Amino acid sequence: MTHSLVCSASPSEKDGVLPMSNSASSVSGCSSQTSASRASFDSSRATSECSSPTVAPTPTPKTVSSDTLVAYDARKGSRPSTARLAVTHAGAALTLFLATTDATIVSTTLPTITNEFNANQAEYTWVCVTYMLTQTAFQPLYGKLSDLIDGLAFVDSSTDLSHGLPKTITWLILARAIAGVGGGGIVSLVWTITSEIVDVRNQAKWSQALSLTWACSAVAGPLLGGVFSETSGSLNWRWAFYINLPICAFAFVVLWLSLRHTYVGDARQVSWSHFGRTFDFIGLLLFMGGSCGIVIGFNFATQMGWASASTLVLIITGIVVLLLGGVYEVRTKRDALFPPIAFKDRTIMITLVVTFLHNLAFNAGTFYLALYFQAVNGMSPLEAGMTMLPYSLGSSLASMPTAWLIGYYQRRSLDTSCQKYIICSGLAVSSVGFGLMMLMSDASPRSTQVGFPLIAGVGLGMLFHAPYQVFTRALRRQDVAAGTSAFFLVRFTGATVGLAVAGAVFRGQLSETLPAGVSASSVLESLDVLQSRSDWPAILRALTLAIKVRVPAFREIPPD
Repeated sequence: MTHSLVCSASPSEKDGVLPMSNSASSVSGCSSQTSASRASFDSSRATSECSSPTVAPTPTPKTVSSDTLVAYDARKGSRPSTARLAVTHAGAALTLFLATTDATIVSTTLPTITNEFNANQAEYTWVCVTYMLTQTAFQPLYGKLSDLIDGLAFVDSSTDLSHGLPKTITWLILARAIAGVGGGGIVSLVWTITSEIVDVRNQAKWSQALSLTWACSAVAGPLLGGVFSETSGSLNWRWAFYINLPICAFAFVVLWLSLRHTYVGDARQVSWSHFGRTFDFIGLLLFMGGSCGIVIGFNFATQMGWASASTLVLIITGIVVLLLGGVYEVRTKRDALFPPIAFKDRTIMITLVVTFLHNLAFNAGTFYLALYFQAVNGMSPLEAGMTMLPYSLGSSLASMPTAWLIGYYQRRSLDTSCQKYIICSGLAVSSVGFGLMMLMSDASPRSTQVGFPLIAGVGLGMLFHAPYQVFTRALRRQDVAAGTSAFFLVRFTGATVGLAVAGAVFRGQLSETLPAGVSASSVLESLDVLQSRSDWPAILRALTLAIKVRVPAFREIPPD
């Protein structure tokens, strides 16, 4: 129930205090004043007040629009019920699973795909990189559009029917690029929505489902890819992409129902004209251009060599453009893609570096470990997926107690120091694991092939949750949407650059160590034919060595 003072219209009078004035009009609304008193008031500096102003109640309307109620609830800090939060997180986890699995499912299907399309090693890498590249490039855009358009509008765009229809490798690469655009929206918006509807103290607890989902996609992706690659006829590798369609539709319905009348985003209403005036288009172009330049440069290195002018120009230009983007973000008057604090806060900067390196190593390890088991050990896609379970499960299982431990300390004492120790421990364990994987060869026993990737997976799993918690707690609440988008921009840039760097190192090392008469391109195109050659052991050793040095940068990461 609200009230208003009938005898006053000035701001100070609305607070119940009438100002002193020489003008009779300032008290003209008080019916108790006579003509004589008004004349007396004009001729003197005495104050005349309304002794008992008329108070008129303004009844609350019987029907209020949902937008008004939503805005009121947002100002009061209301939150959805526990049941609704559970359903929302279930739907969010399902959509996140689709986007992240779509990136890893090709790890075990790629050898089959390249054999069917007679693709070379450069095209092999591009099938992986194009999805990650577009997913990375469109991260900032979704962070800003989430305040303008309902986030659910992007959820159903992650998968494209054209994934399963390609007749050529070029068509498949283009389809992967289109799918990456939708996948980037899912990842950014899922974390933004769930972080805004959950109280800060409970974010670690509720986000465990999302962190676990991210890690589980590393398990399910290679396995599902192996299953579909093993089958023939109508149920073949193309179903690795078709299967997303019904699951995505179901997840869309779950999220739409659970998020109805739930406020997400900025309290102010944002129009398209406001978006055009304030969105940081130049910053987006700089970050997209810089990322593309670096990734394309590393892929050119696999074809033209590191000394090629095209390779050097692209990589150096990409780095310079990214640096210019960082300077521009600090100085721009528009709504920056990165919260300005991201370039000033030491904790945030370190967290972003750790996130970049973590995903560089994780993605390169996932793809080239699958290639190792199939090309070096001669496993089928399904066998390779099952042998990768220790690596994948290690990361999944390690992420659960890590998330629980962070949530426990946040609820009990608001202590965040454990996150620092978890991050340092994860870097140390994963560095040891990848170092041990350097000892693997084509003659390594099964215990080595299982145990060493398990150690690396455990270390990587410890880094799925903690960096994001450190990052978000350093942001203001109004920066959560843009900050989340920036965090995943860095995460996917690391994953994309990791694949590009690993592909360049793999091809370069392979070209140097292969026997005479065997090209690097022919190895992946015709492994079955090469196995009958007399120099197959030498080819096998070259493959093993090339895969072992796929991520040299991660081996140099200090443990703290």
